Amino acid sequence: MPDLGSPLSRFTLPREGIPADQIRDLMDDASTGDVEWELGRVAALVYMAGEDVTQVSKEAYLTGFSTNGLAPTAFPSLRKYESDVIDMVSGMLNAQHAVGAITSGGTESILLAVLIARERARKRSPHITSPTMVLPETAHPAFNKAGYYFDIEPIRVPTGAGYRVDVDRYEAAITDDTILCVGSAPNYVYTMIDPIPKLSELARARDISFHVDACVGGFFLPFVEKLGYSRIPFDFRNPGVTTISADLHKFGYTAKGASTLTCRDDEIGSYMGFHFADWPGGSYRTPTLTGTRPGGAIAAAWAVMNYLGEDGYLDRTKQTMDFVEHLLEEIESIPDLYVVGEPDMSLVAYGSHTLDMVAIGDAMQDRGWFVYMERIPPSIHLMLSPGHAPFIELYLSDLNEVVELARAGKIERKRDEIKYGQ
Repeated sequence: MPDLGSPLSRFTLPREGIPADQIRDLMDDASTGDVEWELGRVAALVYMAGEDVTQVSKEAYLTGFSTNGLAPTAFPSLRKYESDVIDMVSGMLNAQHAVGAITSGGTESILLAVLIARERARKRSPHITSPTMVLPETAHPAFNKAGYYFDIEPIRVPTGAGYRVDVDRYEAAITDDTILCVGSAPNYVYTMIDPIPKLSELARARDISFHVDACVGGFFLPFVEKLGYSRIPFDFRNPGVTTISADLHKFGYTAKGASTLTCRDDEIGSYMGFHFADWPGGSYRTPTLTGTRPGGAIAAAWAVMNYLGEDGYLDRTKQTMDFVEHLLEEIESIPDLYVVGEPDMSLVAYGSHTLDMVAIGDAMQDRGWFVYMERIPPSIHLMLSPGHAPFIELYLSDLNEVVELARAGKIERKRDEIKYGQ
């Protein structure tokens, strides 16, 4: 059992209610240690697209604050919002007959995709009793979580030259027990799109489901392509792709928590929902893993997508790509630093062959930047959105100073372990 501490040391429900103004003061005090995301101090977690977008999202969220996506007959507005969002996402992902749902986040979208693959295989290949899924070693840990929940063995395939998955080893990992193959657009760690056309064709040729994890890139890469950048096609233009996850609350710039899972067609989508009627309460049906779904997140997604439109997303994508290209050039110009891989969007990782990157990351943290570290190779990871543009020069100035301190041996690492999100 975990040590939960002495009962006397734990927070208890106050005997009398606390006035609202004091509640606000207490919350202000509690947040004093939070990272100053409004000042661009965290290159992840928060995706800034402008105060106007934030206001649209907040106002829309409040209109749906008390509504519940569990009951679309009670709140038909949510049914409309969700249907419209899935239609818009389907268009972005080049799926003519797609179906899907809004989920609570990328992890739930991935869990649903894995569940769909399992249920589809149970119907089409009932002889498989020990299912596996094949994925690059750079795929998100949520796939292992899904494997743990749904009793599917994940087989992670190492990357090859250039930090991209080794396609030959990927193919060799596919067996008669494989029910799902996976690729990322982009992979989070090395910031590059997996070779989706090749990987999905391996799955299609064997009649295996293929999922694209575009939780990060789903609302960014389509506009990168429209801006004229050459990128690996990752979406439903690949005939082997069966499902795609794409997060609204990342580069869709909508309120948390909202993601999407899009299925190629009705046949794939038929495995997504849950239905149970054998109890006194009547037919119970949900499209996702959750029952209650906050209507505010669904309303905000619809509002922001309609507010921005294609031009708004294109404009913000161009702004971001412009300063990211500048950032990459500046990092490459700093002696002892290098950019990991060849970033396909606004994710950047940089490391060093000569300096202690953990020490550099800790020193940047001391200067107020919330630092995401990667383990292999030791590197600092950035997820950049339009709102980071005003702070790039300050970041580079601090980075140059910290690198000089590292060269002089004047800084040391403070952390012993690199942890995702910490």
